Amino acid sequence: MAKTADNLTPAMKQFHRFKQKYPDAVLFFRMGDFYETFYEDAQLCSRVLGLALTSRNKNSDNPIPLAGLPYHAVDGYLKKMLQAGYKVAICEQVEDPKQAKGVVRRDVVRVVTPGTLTDDILLAAREDNFLAAVSLGRKNAALAWVDISTGHFFVQELPESEIVDELLRLSPREVLLAECRGELFEAEQKKLAASIRQLTGAAITERPGWYFDLFTAREKLLKHFGTQTLEGFGIGREFEGIRAAGAILEYLDETQKTALNHITSIRLVQPSR
Repeated sequence: MAKTADNLTPAMKQFHRFKQKYPDAVLFFRMGDFYETFYEDAQLCSRVLGLALTSRNKNSDNPIPLAGLPYHAVDGYLKKMLQAGYKVAICEQVEDPKQAKGVVRRDVVRVVTPGTLTDDILLAAREDNFLAAVSLGRKNAALAWVDISTGHFFVQELPESEIVDELLRLSPREVLLAECRGELFEAEQKKLAASIRQLTGAAITERPGWYFDLFTAREKLLKHFGTQTLEGFGIGREFEGIRAAGAILEYLDETQKTALNHITSIRLVQPSR
């Protein structure tokens, strides 16, 4: 993407600011009755959604690729993007353009990902829509998974060798892994991610390691459930699944930007043997 230039319009400066904040998502940028996409996002949406690819500032030395879609038809386009494995950041106008002094204020109100769907029109009937997270510990591994549309939340500890088989059974739409670029286990994690993607078709999302930090994750869970311990859920202080479950809540806060009050408990799944 071209760098922000001094001659960009105020609206395009807004676009750049939000795109820098959500670099791994396609940005649907509301302009009047349309969501506009620009630069690489526009080229991608043209291919995936069949949108006409035009350009902004056609007569300039550096025209900006542009593809737009009507706001009232956004659900259908969102479904296609998610089915293709992409995330979409929805940037709305958050004030009445008639009342705006200067450029209309905008904000990203939601990041829609394959594992965080709540809209009936986007969900497959009678199918779970799980977001999962994998935590790899020194002795054992753990999985946590949630269906945000129902609030059902689960966690399980299991041998690392069984992770992919369990994910194959669950068929999550999206799987969270901790970033480990340049670290000792980077190659192993890339192999794990490739296996998960190939066998389950799930989108892989990497998030900073602190999402999976034991202390941070435990505090996240305690705050969410309003408890002083997790023992009421059968979860001890050093349980490996805390990392995965806390990472899920952190990611939901990041993407949903709304209260998660319907997630009222977490169920500990016991090993099958």
